[in-house]
Amino acid sequence: MRIDIYRHPHLENELKADNAHIEQILETVAAGTDTHDLVVGLYLLPETRLNRGTAYVQKWLFPSDYHAVRGRWKFNQAWPVPKDLPARFKLIRLRIDTSPSLYPRTETDIYGWTFQYPEAADHLALLFAHELHHYRRYHSGLHEREGEHSANRWALKHVCELGFRPEGRRNAASLIRKPLRKKHRIVDPYSRFRILKSGENVRIMQDPRNRYNGQQASVLKPVRAGSRRMVIQTRDGKAWRWPMAWLDIEKNR
Repeated sequence: MRIDIYRHPHLENELKADNAHIEQILETVAAGTDTHDLVVGLYLLPETRLNRGTAYVQKWLFPSDYHAVRGRWKFNQAWPVPKDLPARFKLIRLRIDTSPSLYPRTETDIYGWTFQYPEAADHLALLFAHELHHYRRYHSGLHEREGEHSANRWALKHVCELGFRPEGRRNAASLIRKPLRKKHRIVDPYSRFRILKSGENVRIMQDPRNRYNGQQASVLKPVRAGSRRMVIQTRDGKAWRWPMAWLDIEKNR
């Protein structure tokens, strides 16, 4: 596993952990997992509301993919691409504000789980373990059909067994705050996509990168309840989780 750590210059003196200690945390969490093909980009930056992780593990990436082109990770263009990256790899990006003044800390994630972190090390360990679960699922063939809630459960159990001390629980659905218009919405705008079976065809109506506009694609697996994306395969053999808002159903179905 390759680990690259990026720091905000104004936080340099606030952080307890040096790079060696941080790398040890990640390596401890990853022990027992084949991470030969994994690259981790860790960004120690201010602003706790931007703490997050993303796993790019469903297809091979290349050095030209290391920088985000757009979106919430575009800030990583502030640092140069490492010169000695592997020819191809899977990537996990992590962003966290580990200032000691923030801990102990409580956070609720976007999936409705509330976590308590006594120290920054507990937070980093669990954040990485969650994304590592996705890597293990898609790259190593483990955790079949397990999604975000399973990733949280596994990550919490895994890091606690390693001696870290986070606590967490999934909140009752009725307690998760949602906009009223979403909470009580009756009509499912994607119901027609949910009846499609593997192998059936859809047409890509929108592609921001203009690669597949107007092209036909095949459904790889049925859409899960509540999902807004569909797993499809384009004609070049690549698999994607495509927003259903950008798809249409072939009329000859």
